[in-house]
Amino acid sequence: MTDLKLDLQLLGQLKSDLDAIVKEFKGADDFSDDVAEATGHDGLGGHVRDFAHKWNDKRKSMTESVEGLEKSVSAVTDGFTEVDQGLAKALEDAASESPEKYPTPPAAN
Repeated sequence: MTDLKLDLQLLGQLKSDLDAIVKEFKGADDFSDDVAEATGHDGLGGHVRDFAHKWNDKRKSMTESVEGLEKSVSAVTDGFTEVDQGLAKALEDAASESPEKYPTPPAAN
């Protein structure tokens, strides 16, 4: 039998990272406008704005994809957490009902 191991903390971090990416994508126009103003040159600022705003459609598509991935990671994390907690409770309940049927295993060396 093969063991399945998931690092739920790592999945939680991935979810947070994906959420941060979505926020950055959604705020990209405002950020590019701020950068354009900071250039101090109308022509250069216009190019910065133009470049950033031309990416709107592609960025929207990418944002939707990242949001979908974030929801999937969240569902996997929630599902495995729920299963893990349910299995732990079932083991605890079974052990407390009849401890002689489920003796404590010897400590590993």
